Amino acid sequence: MQWEQLLCNERLSGNNYERHDRTRFNQDYGRVLYSGAFRRLQDKTQVFPLGRNDYVRTRLTHSLEVANVGGTLAMYLADIIRKHEGVAATEALPLAEMKDIVATACLAHDIGNPPFGHSGEKAIENALEGTEFAGFAFEGNAQGFRLLTRTCDPIRGCGLDLTVATLGSFTKYPCTRSSQQDAFYHKFGINEGEKEIFARVAESCGLQPLARDVWARHPLAFLMEAADDISYLIADIEDAFVSRIISYDEARGRLGLLAALETKTLDHAEEEREAHGETAAIRFIRAVAVGRCIRALTETLDQRYDDMMHGRLMQSLTEVSSLAPRYEVVKDYSVQRIYRHESVVKVEITGYNIISRLMELFLEWVENPKSNLGRKIGAVLHADATTAAEKQTRFLHVIDYVSGMTDSYALQSYKSLFGLDA
Repeated sequence: MQWEQLLCNERLSGNNYERHDRTRFNQDYGRVLYSGAFRRLQDKTQVFPLGRNDYVRTRLTHSLEVANVGGTLAMYLADIIRKHEGVAATEALPLAEMKDIVATACLAHDIGNPPFGHSGEKAIENALEGTEFAGFAFEGNAQGFRLLTRTCDPIRGCGLDLTVATLGSFTKYPCTRSSQQDAFYHKFGINEGEKEIFARVAESCGLQPLARDVWARHPLAFLMEAADDISYLIADIEDAFVSRIISYDEARGRLGLLAALETKTLDHAEEEREAHGETAAIRFIRAVAVGRCIRALTETLDQRYDDMMHGRLMQSLTEVSSLAPRYEVVKDYSVQRIYRHESVVKVEITGYNIISRLMELFLEWVENPKSNLGRKIGAVLHADATTAAEKQTRFLHVIDYVSGMTDSYALQSYKSLFGLDA
């Protein structure tokens, strides 16, 4: 794969107007940042129950942190590209603009996730059992691509109309569900309805085809994924400590493992603790951990550059980095001590029940749009005549509507539609 194509700034709509003071990649960043879908992430649970305290991350604050890490990795990658490709050969490439591409992909990486996270995903799928849509697999990554290219801006009619480089960098799993059985990736990132759209992205960016409806990842997608990996793992440890789920010593130990803390750094952390308290000390160790992880991933980018550019790298950068053993230890710890904590599980159960009941109700409109109840539900779903015409279109409208809800809106809809407000 060649950077001249990988950094293509064309838009699929053909509307390639560019302001003299802003690049198209910078415009992409603004389009995602100001979109309603991104803004709704402020009220979508990351891990911990919203409202537990004012400190823990939502999906919006998490996405902003991922964008910061991803942009930093992009700056380091620019130097690595010059090293491997030669300075003269890369002078004409917009390497400085890679920061905007990766940061935008990072901002959008969770944009397709439903309310209540993975619990919401399972509720959507399980609500379809016993219907003709049984077997439908909801995947937040694929929904995100659909949103960016189709549904986010109905006025434009082609989503946010981002550049193909940004769309390629966003797509962590460039395959459809039907092609996923080829085992190149453990998830899929493209719904069948958007397959042709991504094929155009892949052609424009020169992404290497691996099989039918399967492509090699855009190299910048590795950066987005790595930024997400380290950001959520480190942040979840910090949030768990602030939420009093784990102790100071536990948080210090796990973050310290990622930070590879030296004696001097440990001494500084203890000074922070004595002067400003335990939370300040954990913040300091968290910052060191992020920096250490970025350095480890940068080394991996340099070492695995050729594999990445030839479509041979099937694992994440985190998995093949020197960080991998420590990362796995902390990840296993988080599963046992944080993600299975009672407060987290209760929210998952609540979310699952809410989404299941809403899906059950809305599917009545999909099956019987002209019934008395069906017409009322159609009004609630803001469905027009075009949307209501075909059953498959109605079904996708319900998926888009439910997955686009915030946690609070889903809860309020559940209470009002099932009479619980009364």
